[in-house]
Amino acid sequence: MTLLSERIPEFYEEQFGEELPGASNFKQLKDDLEQNGRVVANNATSGAILNLSAHGYNVHVQDKEDDIRDFVQEQLSLLVEKGEYAKEIKFVTEQAYRRNDFLQIFEDDVDKSDAVDAFNKELWREIRDRYQTASLDDVLERVGQKFTDTRPVIIFEDFAITAMEGQQLRNYMERDKPSDNWDFVVAGTRDSTQVLHTRTAEDRFEFYRTNRQNSNQVLFLDEDSAVDFIRPYLGYFKSFDNSVTYDRSGEGLEIELEPAPTDSICDRCGFCDESFRDLFPFNEPFLQRMYAGLREDEQSPREYVMAVFDVLRDYYEGYINVPSDADRLSTLTNPVDPDTAIYERAESFAKLGRWYGVPTKNGIEVDSRFVEVFGFSEIVDEINEVERNRDSVLIPTDIGNSGTGIRTGRSGTRTEGGSGAGSGTEGGTETGTSSEPPSRSKAERLIDEHQPNVQPWQKNPTDFPEISRYLRVGLRDAMERLTNGFELFEGMSLRYNLSSQKDPFVFETLQRAPDDDQIVIDPQEFRLSDLKKLLEFGIYRQEDKAKADYDDLLRELGTQLTGYARIWQQKVINKNLRSDSRFFKKSVRYEFEDFVLAGYANVVMLDSPFKEMSAKTLGERFSDGNSYGLDPTLRSELKSELSKDQYEAITRFLDYGEWFEEMISAFFGANANTLDLSKIRTHLDKNSPYEVLEGLGRQYIQDISPRVRFDTDNKIRDIANQTYDLQNALEEVRDEYRTTVVETFTQELSDVSVSEIEAGVKTLRTYDSADSEMIESLSKFIELDQSEINDAVSAAERATDLSEGDPSEKLQGTLISMKLASSNIYGRYSDVTIVGGGSASEFAEHFQSVGEHYVN
Repeated sequence: MTLLSERIPEFYEEQFGEELPGASNFKQLKDDLEQNGRVVANNATSGAILNLSAHGYNVHVQDKEDDIRDFVQEQLSLLVEKGEYAKEIKFVTEQAYRRNDFLQIFEDDVDKSDAVDAFNKELWREIRDRYQTASLDDVLERVGQKFTDTRPVIIFEDFAITAMEGQQLRNYMERDKPSDNWDFVVAGTRDSTQVLHTRTAEDRFEFYRTNRQNSNQVLFLDEDSAVDFIRPYLGYFKSFDNSVTYDRSGEGLEIELEPAPTDSICDRCGFCDESFRDLFPFNEPFLQRMYAGLREDEQSPREYVMAVFDVLRDYYEGYINVPSDADRLSTLTNPVDPDTAIYERAESFAKLGRWYGVPTKNGIEVDSRFVEVFGFSEIVDEINEVERNRDSVLIPTDIGNSGTGIRTGRSGTRTEGGSGAGSGTEGGTETGTSSEPPSRSKAERLIDEHQPNVQPWQKNPTDFPEISRYLRVGLRDAMERLTNGFELFEGMSLRYNLSSQKDPFVFETLQRAPDDDQIVIDPQEFRLSDLKKLLEFGIYRQEDKAKADYDDLLRELGTQLTGYARIWQQKVINKNLRSDSRFFKKSVRYEFEDFVLAGYANVVMLDSPFKEMSAKTLGERFSDGNSYGLDPTLRSELKSELSKDQYEAITRFLDYGEWFEEMISAFFGANANTLDLSKIRTHLDKNSPYEVLEGLGRQYIQDISPRVRFDTDNKIRDIANQTYDLQNALEEVRDEYRTTVVETFTQELSDVSVSEIEAGVKTLRTYDSADSEMIESLSKFIELDQSEINDAVSAAERATDLSEGDPSEKLQGTLISMKLASSNIYGRYSDVTIVGGGSASEFAEHFQSVGEHYVN
């Protein structure tokens, strides 16, 4: 983009005094990208999709096109942002393709790499066709033909170009046409220039490799030369009044800083000494660490200069008050690391020590002038562990540890995929002490190694897989502790049985889409000190569990981690227990709490059918603490009335009684032994238990994850399925109301007195002529408890009232009538034999006059 829109057109105009034909097209493209980016994105997206279809790809973009346009517009904006021209621009990367479903428009089984290449190619093709911009080889040919008596030369001092343009440039370089009179000199890393290397090109043009075979290390730039390399760039800003000038009579990079002239800014200021006067606002350790901290594939002059420039720009423009706070530094590794407590108390001050300080055996020593000029004097006075003398400030690296004060990464190597940490002031080599004392345990050594790179991990977690692993362990274990083993509700053992191979979260910076049982956690939401503590905790949990201090971790991060735990719980709850597509048919609007209350109400009703179904009854049954089971009297009646499967559906449902009790306690408990009757009454008035369970849908229950469970054998999906079967079984008996039985109790047994009958039986036994069968049946009847008869009569009266009520009431009325029909009272009453006429149904009336047969 830079070559086509700026460099070659400018070169052409300088040489020939006229505008390069077609250059205005590039300018129009640039202007439109800046001012009408949305329109360009619309055209590019629509055209690219049609092109893909025309080239035989089966693409499907329904409901995706707007998202694709937004994505393309964002990528197009990079073309016109400052500093982006020289970098390779891809509209769609494989990473973005995997992460964003809307980019996956290929219906057939197309390889991801092929899909990405095709997508990018057609987007570029559409933009070029729209603006009629020439390709690089066409532009080179057009310009080259204008030179008749000389050969123009293109020099790439640090080659970087898009893959597509690189192929076109290679093809042009290989051509053997008389009009092609360009010469090329190409310098760059082996990887970047690889696209140009063919036998023909190497024979005709000069290639300069700036790295060794199979190495990304640039030959003339390393940590030792990084400071001298950057001096002229930084000194340039101070050269306008000759504050900084150099004696350049040495060889190569050897330059010598000359004294500041009288009355120059540097002369009047006097802040810096000669070791960093031309480097300020940096010093040598800062710049060495910047270069060493770059990724291996970024350790080139361009990237190093740009990194320094980014920090300098942010400081100059006032985005930061201290260069060591620059966002660009957060991507760089650095083995020098103050103690976590320093980060916690003053993170900016800790970063100052991290970048400006010199490691010693007692800590990190920082020149007092940097502490003062950047405004940290008061902070130093407030932190007891920081020592201060006239020339320097000593920042501890291991507060409370009896070992050495300095804690760095592995000496002489870059941790986790980076370059070497270097020599001199890094890695503990300056003091002659080992950075990994033999007395430190494996866990402590891992903490020493990884904690310094927590900040760059925030930006590029894929570069630090070990840090990611330990942080995942720590965060998962902390969330498991906070949720009491991934329980979903407080006070209820219902939990989500998370796979041991899976975390309840994904890190946003790892660009993985979360599953239904995961939340996204942004590492940027953590303070550095908190991430360091979490990393330490994770390392101990993995390597030395006895030393993993949950209490210490939760004291510092408890609020934040509890927030994540609750977000995770709520996501799983919403997905499995509160979703419109779980439990209930879509035509109804009930909540999980309604299911729990309705289920518990049925447990109590089947356990104690005579009790009035009310908030008071549920509260009393909850408080008595006894186990639940099908009422024994009702059992035989249901068994004879229902099929084997239907009857077993009821008994299996009651096996879940304790779990319904636990759920009702969590949702409606006033305390451990008492329910909130007012809350229950409100729910019962709003939705009757029968109607709630009638709304259950088998297909919706099946969508509940089997991982939502109390234990292995008690999954909430199984409980809901059993409740669904219960409802179907009860539906079969709802209309089996025993009218005759109920009327017997309300009309014939309501006035019966066992004591009076007992007295009459006693008299009858005095007569030898009294019928023995009658006396035997009466004798069995009077063995009944009067209170039991009274309770049965009351239940019968309740059944009469309920038979005219709503479906829930009718069902209970039927169950009461069935229990009465199977009751001992009704059985003995039906067996009473009255001598002298009549039947058991007229028992009360005939028994009053039975004496007429035996008494004159």
